[in-house]
Amino acid sequence: MKQIVFMSVLLLIGTVGSFLRGPFYGIAVYYLFAVLRPQYLWEWTLPPNVQWSFFVAIAAIVSSFFYPHKDTGSKSLNTGSTAMLLFAAWVTFSFIFADNHDVAYQPYIEYLKIFIMFFFALRIVSNFSQMKILYVITVISLGYISYELNFLYFFNARLDIYHNGYGGLDNNGAGLMIATGIPMAYFLWQGYRRWWRWLFLALIPLMLHAVLMSYSRGAMISLVVATPLLVMRSVNKKQMIAVLLCLSMLVPFLAGKEIRERFFSVEDYQQDDSAQSRFDSWKAAVKIAVDHPVFGVGVRNANLLTYQYGADMEGRTIHSLYLQIAADSGFPAVGFLLASFFLAWRTSRFFQKQYRHSASQDCVLANNLACGIESALVVFCFGASFLSLETFELPYLLILIGLRLPLSVIKEENPCDTSELSEIENMANEACST
Repeated sequence: MKQIVFMSVLLLIGTVGSFLRGPFYGIAVYYLFAVLRPQYLWEWTLPPNVQWSFFVAIAAIVSSFFYPHKDTGSKSLNTGSTAMLLFAAWVTFSFIFADNHDVAYQPYIEYLKIFIMFFFALRIVSNFSQMKILYVITVISLGYISYELNFLYFFNARLDIYHNGYGGLDNNGAGLMIATGIPMAYFLWQGYRRWWRWLFLALIPLMLHAVLMSYSRGAMISLVVATPLLVMRSVNKKQMIAVLLCLSMLVPFLAGKEIRERFFSVEDYQQDDSAQSRFDSWKAAVKIAVDHPVFGVGVRNANLLTYQYGADMEGRTIHSLYLQIAADSGFPAVGFLLASFFLAWRTSRFFQKQYRHSASQDCVLANNLACGIESALVVFCFGASFLSLETFELPYLLILIGLRLPLSVIKEENPCDTSELSEIENMANEACST
């Protein structure tokens, strides 16, 4: 019952709040639903077939026409949004020219939802306070999912994330989703100074154990790959190394024998049937993309052809975001998506360099949020090499925050350093221009 009350309150905030206070209320609730996916979390108590996110999305979109929005006029933002717009257009062309429209229809609808909300959010979200809310919502949602999965494991002996995945994702996708939250939580802890910042640090062991329970080698390796970046971006590197040492001491207790064997089985990939099936699907994807280089074979149509191109079974998923998109929608599509990731990273990285020595608390926090987005993008982009997650909402939210966050601080009425405003924006434009 309390879950229904909670969802009803959020629904009211997202719908009524959008019209009374502004469309950002709908955007915030929409992305909370998109990350938390409560229809899976509380499937046992929520009424079926209620499209919670649809109602808040419609409210946000309709109300946005009644509220003025601030145009940053920034070339860096325009370049990043143009890359995403071209990606959306290319996916649409791929759907139009798909070999099998029945197969392409549902994943394209998922794409369409992501694109529509991304561009409306890009139009609506304009200030630093809003960026903080989206960032914190993401971390708390991933932390709460991890809490629920740990609760089921410790008190009910249920390994749901491994057996059932989460939110429509399999165990690998769910593991990677939660893994992106670990660096975001760490830099949120580092960015704040109040006592409650320790709550964000406390989420990290929960997230780490949830990733381990997923048995996803891709998610585990992604965290290992991102670890040096976390050390480099930490203000107190000794403190960060101490945190890592504590976590490394916890891992043997968090990870059982099976999980440790699963992780170290990466070394035996030549004898691993799962790894070999991935290699076969990757080779098939490359052949499909080479044969259909412009628009691909259609959204998610590549799965229909992987077997005849050398995969081990009919309908084999390609298990690589980049190769899946290349085969489905052509080389230009994957190029535009990579450009979007790159521009989000470049904008965030430039901001870090400019404001890392600022004494302003807002700038300190913004710099840490930018570090969190950068690290989360590294975790996701590396992990996505092993998974097909093209209609997974979280990375698009990371791109949105990465593009908007630096400019939302620069454009505040009282920017961190008004004397550098013009110079900073011009350099950001130059750094992100193509």
